Amino acid sequence: MLNNLLIALRCVAPLIICLLVGGLVRISGILSDEANKQMDRLVFTFLFPQHLFMTVYNADFATSFSLPLLLLYFGIVSLYFFASIVLMHRKKVSPGEIGVMSQNAYRSNINIVSLPLAEALLGPSGLASMGIIASIITPFYNFYGVLTLEMHREGGEFKLKEVLLEIIKNPLVIGAAAGFVMHFLPFRLPDVLLSTMTTMGKTGTTLALILLGASFRIGSLVSDRKRIIRGNIIRLVAAPLIAFLLALLIGLDKRDIALLILAAGAPLATVSYTMCQVYDSDAELAGELVVTTSMLCCITLFLWIFLLKQLGFA
Repeated sequence: MLNNLLIALRCVAPLIICLLVGGLVRISGILSDEANKQMDRLVFTFLFPQHLFMTVYNADFATSFSLPLLLLYFGIVSLYFFASIVLMHRKKVSPGEIGVMSQNAYRSNINIVSLPLAEALLGPSGLASMGIIASIITPFYNFYGVLTLEMHREGGEFKLKEVLLEIIKNPLVIGAAAGFVMHFLPFRLPDVLLSTMTTMGKTGTTLALILLGASFRIGSLVSDRKRIIRGNIIRLVAAPLIAFLLALLIGLDKRDIALLILAAGAPLATVSYTMCQVYDSDAELAGELVVTTSMLCCITLFLWIFLLKQLGFA
C-alpha cells in the first residue's frame, strides 16, 4: 500500500511542481499577462504539435493501439457532450453557460496532463497509447466545442464547412496527423531532426504546465463558488467515475481502464477558455473552471492512480 502511495505521488509530483513554479512566476512578475498569452500561442502552435508528432511517430501501433479503448472513450465523450446539453436546456441555463459547462463535461486536458501521467504510470508504452488517443480524440473535441459554442451565442449559426476547416487547421491535429503519416513511410527521418523535435516537444509539455500555473486567478472564485463547485464535481469526479463503471461493465482490459481514467479524469482543457472568448460565451466561468480543475486534479488524479495501483489496473 505504501509503495502504491509513493508511485501515485511520483506520478502527480511533476504536475504539482510545474503548477507551483508557474504560480511563483506570476507572483514574481516575470511574465506579463500579454507575455503569458504569447507563450501559450508558442506552445500550442509550435512546441506541443511536435510532441504529438513524436509520440505518434514513435508509437508501436501493434501493441499501443487499442480499438476497444478508443471506441469506448469516443462514446463516453459523445455521451457527455449530448447529455450535458440536454440537461442544461431542461434547467434553462443561460446560453453562455451552456457553452462552458458542456465543454467542462467532455473536454479534458488530455494533451498537457494525461500524456505525462500516462508515461509516469505506464512507461513509454503508456505514453504512446495516450498519444494515439489524443491524436484521434482532439479533432472531436474541437468539433463538439465549435458546435456547442456557435449554436449558443447570439446570432450563432453552425456551418459544417467552417467547423471542419478549423479542425483541419488546428496545430495539434496537424502534428498528430503528420506523425501518423510519417510513421508508415518506408524510411526514417534523420536522427538529428528527431532528437531536436523530441527536445522541443518535451519543452512544450513542461512549459504548458508552468504557464497554466501562471494563469491562475483568484477573481470571482468566491462569488461564483456554486457553479465552480458543480463544474469541478462534474469534471473531476463524475466524468472519470462514470467512465470507470462503463469500462468495468463492458470488461475493458485493466491497462486500458487505467488509460481511460487518466484521460477522462484530467482537468478542463485550457483551450476552452480561449474558445469561449472567441465565441462570446462565459469566458470568466471557463477561466475559473480551468484554474480550479487544474489545481484540484492533483488530488483527484492522485487518488485515482493510487486506487488503480491498489486494484492492479496499472
